[in-house]
Amino acid sequence: MMRMPAVAGMFYEAEPIACRKHVRELFRSADEIAHGQASAQAPAGCVGGLVPHAGWVYSGAVAALTLQALADDEFGGTFVLLGAIHAASGAKAMVDSADSWRTPLGDIPIDKDLAAALVDASADIVFDADAHTREHSLEVQAPLIQMLCPRASILPILVPPSPVAADAGRQIGRILKPRSGDVRVVGSTDLTHYGPRYGITPAGVGPQGLQWATANDQRLLKLIEGLQQDKIVADTASTHSACGGGAIAATIAACRELGATTGTVLRHTNSSQVLAAHGQRDTANAVGYASVVFS
Repeated sequence: MMRMPAVAGMFYEAEPIACRKHVRELFRSADEIAHGQASAQAPAGCVGGLVPHAGWVYSGAVAALTLQALADDEFGGTFVLLGAIHAASGAKAMVDSADSWRTPLGDIPIDKDLAAALVDASADIVFDADAHTREHSLEVQAPLIQMLCPRASILPILVPPSPVAADAGRQIGRILKPRSGDVRVVGSTDLTHYGPRYGITPAGVGPQGLQWATANDQRLLKLIEGLQQDKIVADTASTHSACGGGAIAATIAACRELGATTGTVLRHTNSSQVLAAHGQRDTANAVGYASVVFS
């Protein structure tokens, strides 16, 4: 069974040549960010990280920054992708039962053996291909992974912002531990959605509101850096600081099982800042994006 693209042509290019060109540009931008003063340096021994999932023009370079800190073209293992949920609902972590995902760059295989092992190991993890059909939070990462690590496979899992998230992450980490050198855990989330467009304006509209949103992001990022997985879901629900609270909690928990003791924010920005860098202005609305790695 093949999972077909749902947001190609919207979040990123559907035409193969244009898609490949844009991915190369994103990794070039990630290189520039990594060598600039606005980015922290990735530590050695990263076992996982967090990526945003907006359209590539907004957050693709930030996602690429995380992925290139985790692996290079020699990596032929599995990216365990833990995604936010926008297009489905469910109380448990949902593994795609497809055999592969199609992107404009070709097909990327799913690690079926690992998928079965995870579902067998935990009552909090189930197969649900339908949940993945229209979800974009992991799809936008797939072409980046294909270009960065052509021999790699993926294991897409959607994690609800529910009490099971951290426990599911722990179970995932325990199953992954025997093959820790052959896996990378990548959680997908955007941060604070602020402004009239999103119905969240506690500090008003304008620069003061965007400052509030940045501070709201930074408070969550402190929890993430401290690997506080058991606080994430409730915190993101009460402060609207992320759309993927479940994915964050599960990612941290899995990475801790793989030996991570610290989180490092490589880059934190938002859509308003990205637009401003391209000569456009939106001082009323912003979505936060962060690149984080765990080591």
